[in-house]
Amino acid sequence: MRGLILLEQGKVALGERPTPRPGPYEALIRVTAAAACNTDLEIVEHFIMPPVQGRFIGHECVGVIEEVGSEVAYFKPGDRVCVPALTPEWRSIEAQQGWATFSNGGMSFDWGLMRDGTFAEYVCCRDVDMNCGKIPDEVTDLQAVMVSDMISTAWNGLDNTHFRLGDNVAVFGIGPVGLCAIAGVRRKGAGRIFAIGTNPKGIELALEFGATDIISYKEGDVVAQIREKNGGPVDVSVLAGGNGSTVSQAYRLTRPGGQICSVNAFYDDVVISPGDWNSGMETKQMTGYQNTGGRWMFERYLNMLKYDKTFDPSKIITHINHGLEGLEETLWNKKKRECLKSVTILD
Repeated sequence: MRGLILLEQGKVALGERPTPRPGPYEALIRVTAAAACNTDLEIVEHFIMPPVQGRFIGHECVGVIEEVGSEVAYFKPGDRVCVPALTPEWRSIEAQQGWATFSNGGMSFDWGLMRDGTFAEYVCCRDVDMNCGKIPDEVTDLQAVMVSDMISTAWNGLDNTHFRLGDNVAVFGIGPVGLCAIAGVRRKGAGRIFAIGTNPKGIELALEFGATDIISYKEGDVVAQIREKNGGPVDVSVLAGGNGSTVSQAYRLTRPGGQICSVNAFYDDVVISPGDWNSGMETKQMTGYQNTGGRWMFERYLNMLKYDKTFDPSKIITHINHGLEGLEETLWNKKKRECLKSVTILD
C-alpha cells in the first residue's frame, strides 16, 4: 500500500509499505478521508513522542472496513467507520482501573509510532469493536473525520467538566478544537461564551457556533478584558489553544470553586504564577481529559451530528486535497495561518 512516509526530521514523501493483515480483534480499513493536525507537524518537524522513521504519518481518518479479524463481532466489511486518534488497549489493567487511555503505562496514541499512521490507503485498527465508531448514513465523511480527534477531544473534556445552565465560559483558542468546544459548551447550556482569538475565519465560525463575545489578545490583557465585560471572573475556562502561560491566565480568570478544562496539547513548560492562583490557596479544579477513546463515546458524538443539524463541523475544514498525491500538501497546509483544518479525500 502507498502512503506518506516520514523519511527524516522535517521530510516526508509518498512511498510503499506492506499492507497489514488484521489480527483477531483488528480490522483493515480503507481510508476515504484523512485530516492533518498540529500534532502531526510537531511529530514531523520536532520529533515529539518520538516518531518512527520509515512509517506512514497521521492519526485522523475515516474509512470503510475491508476485512475483520476472527474475534470481531460488531463490525463487518463495508461498514463506514470513524477511526479514533487514540486506540486504547481495552484488555489492559489501566482499562480495568478506568484509565484505558493510558494503557500499558503510556498514552494510547500509536499511529505513526508503533504502527503505520492514517495518511495511507489502509490502516489496521486494533480492538476495532471497542475503538471505532460506526458512521450514520446521514453523516458525511468530512463531518465524521472531525470526530476522529477535534470533536472527541473537545467534547470529552466537556463531558467531564461540570457546570450549570447559564454559567459563563471562556474558551481560549478558536482553532478546530476551540471551535468544537464552543459548540459543545453552547449545547451543554452555557450562558455567556467568551471566545479568545484573532483568526478571521475562526471568529466567523465561533459566532456561528455559539460564542457571544470575541476577545482579541491584540487589544490587551484578555483576562482583564473578560473580567471587565463579565463583571468579574467566569465559572469555567476551557483551554483549547495557547502555550504554557495560558494556564496561568485561566487560573486568574476562573472564579474560586470554578473549573478549568484543558483540551489542549502543551509543548512548553506550564508555569502558574503565585498571584494568579493566590499562592496556591484558592480552590479551583483543573482537568485534562481530552480524547480518551472508545466506541461508546464516538458513536454518541456521531449521533449528535446525525440529529443536531445546527452544527456542521465540516465548515471548519478550510483546505481540501484529493488523492494520495494531496497528502503532503494537506500536512504542510497546517503551517498556514489561514488554515483551520486540512483534509485529503481518498475515495
